Amino acid sequence: MLSEKELSRYKHPIAVPGMGINMQEKLKTARILVIGAGGLGSPVMQYLSAAGVGVIGIADYGVILEEDLHRQPLYNMQDLRKHKAKMAASRLFSLNPWNKHYPFLLQVKPENAKQIFEGFDLIVDCSQHRATHQIVNDACLQTDKPFVVAEVHNWIAWWGGFNMMQDSGERSASYRCGEMLVDDFRNFDAGALGSTHGATALLIVNEIIKYLAGVPGLAGKIQTFNYLHQKFELNDLYPDRAAVAAVKERGLFTADEYGLEIVPDVED
Repeated sequence: MLSEKELSRYKHPIAVPGMGINMQEKLKTARILVIGAGGLGSPVMQYLSAAGVGVIGIADYGVILEEDLHRQPLYNMQDLRKHKAKMAASRLFSLNPWNKHYPFLLQVKPENAKQIFEGFDLIVDCSQHRATHQIVNDACLQTDKPFVVAEVHNWIAWWGGFNMMQDSGERSASYRCGEMLVDDFRNFDAGALGSTHGATALLIVNEIIKYLAGVPGLAGKIQTFNYLHQKFELNDLYPDRAAVAAVKERGLFTADEYGLEIVPDVED
């Protein structure tokens, strides 16, 4: 139940047609894990917290660097060299103390992924790292967790909703079912704009809120936006049931098999 102060705080989103108090209460009970507290993850977390998502987990083992502040406005100059996950939790609490923000100062890897995901309703992978995407995919299939994956490369952004329950009673496609498609949207030239990361984060959060409200649009689709040419594309994904079953049967690979470079554990 929402308190009187929360009802006052969220009076404008509650007034949006199709939202209402029930939807705001659903946001309060949602538990979302965001992997990566950088250029994409930090604005995703900001708007999820501002929207009233009750529990936000923050998984990131990195520290804040000045060269990244142009696309990570959640942090300040005095935060340099501090852990992103810890500072994100602190900043989000100051933004919305009605929510709970839990930092995980670690690298998501095959040995810990399923344990970390336990207790969360939705996993949002903002790591922008292919090996991590594959680990998230396989761990979510193993634990029946819906998840979102997103990347921004120069002017091109893409995001999609995977392993989500559909009206048919079946899960939507996995990340691996569309991996060849997203490879076409990757652009590994150097450079990153803060505006494209922030704009993409807003689009993702909007889709997540719609998903939590039961509005179709995120599950089983890859959405892309070319910011240079203002071009949007929507691609349907179709589940490869045999491939999904194989992942569930075999479990996770080793870090080496994923091509994941293991970093030392963070010393707090």
